[in-house]
Amino acid sequence: MNSGDIMKLNIKKILTIGKREVLSNIKRKQFLIATIIGPLIIIALAIIGSFMMFDIKEIKVGYVDEFGLGIPNKVVENNFGKNTTIYFIKYENIEKGKEDVLNKSIDALIVIPKDYLDSGKIILYSTTKSPNPIITDTLNKFLLKKLLKGKVDNKTYNRVINPMNLEIYSVSKKGFEKETFLSQLLPIGFVFLLYMAISSLSGIIVSSIIEEKQNRIMELLLCYSSAENLMFGKILGISAVGLLQIGIWVLFALPIIITYAVKVSLYLAIFALIYFVLGYLFYSSLLCGLSSLFSHPKDASQLISPIIIIQIIPIMFMNTIMVNPNHYMAKILSYVPFTAPYAVVLRASVTQLPLIEIVLSTAIMIVSIVISFILSIKLFKIGVLLYEENLTLKRVIKIIFKK
Repeated sequence: MNSGDIMKLNIKKILTIGKREVLSNIKRKQFLIATIIGPLIIIALAIIGSFMMFDIKEIKVGYVDEFGLGIPNKVVENNFGKNTTIYFIKYENIEKGKEDVLNKSIDALIVIPKDYLDSGKIILYSTTKSPNPIITDTLNKFLLKKLLKGKVDNKTYNRVINPMNLEIYSVSKKGFEKETFLSQLLPIGFVFLLYMAISSLSGIIVSSIIEEKQNRIMELLLCYSSAENLMFGKILGISAVGLLQIGIWVLFALPIIITYAVKVSLYLAIFALIYFVLGYLFYSSLLCGLSSLFSHPKDASQLISPIIIIQIIPIMFMNTIMVNPNHYMAKILSYVPFTAPYAVVLRASVTQLPLIEIVLSTAIMIVSIVISFILSIKLFKIGVLLYEENLTLKRVIKIIFKK
């Protein structure tokens, strides 16, 4: 962007275009579905699914006990606050048990062989590929009780059943801070939130720009303002829509954070906010420029989809990054503008990053945003009035480097 481009920027016109963009996008059905109806459906399905999973009143399990485990006729297990009664039915014949599993007279058949002590093998027959964990957990308790009976006292037995109550503390120069399971999930939540936000952003940008090109509204807007003002206004408006969308999603998650008193580290929150904004600006400017080159969503998706897919790379390496935040792959991803917003936040959630790495990564992101804006303005100036079909990558590169 040269000095001439900067002179063309008109804040009033940018704000007017941004306002128009916000109002036109929040009225779209896609926005309503993606922002409110979609999350509500997901929450409803999760609640129904958990209710169905944990609201199991009784289970019938057949067994053939060749080892002599001594299984009782009935056991009541606490299943996430609800009692589940397991009825154990003894079988002398394995084939009869299999037949009853098949006709659903029993939920599963367990066979404990004579050589269990040597082989450790237990056979379970079920119509499902993944047996109910209540059955396997209960069987595990029986086996431990049988193997340890008369050999250890009750206190030792209880410790074998529940060997560890792990408390995790993060250590820094400021001292110690206790970590909870949910607080460890927050960085992962951030990664998926950013991925969803940018994926949603790409859809909003593509549909908005292409629709305006097809209806020739873009040409009318260019009569009102310069291409620079139009692009900046669109980025401002679409970013506002995206942030509104994210704000609504966060509101959905807020009751969980408050209910379980999840501790949110100020250090991590600042990191997440900074890199969220940097990532959002980088992707929004890049997508805005590229989208302007196309007249049909199908053509645009061929070039834009790979850019969105690149975001999956940090998700693929998420376990590596969180287990070993100083791994060379984690560091490389921290310096690539497409992946840095994800990698840096994941690393910062598990370790104190060196200042030089933070400064370098942030500088790369800022420079990348500036370059993205410069390229996008050039593409936007040409693209908004370009109505070519089947635009190739080779043609796009020619447009970028054309003087």
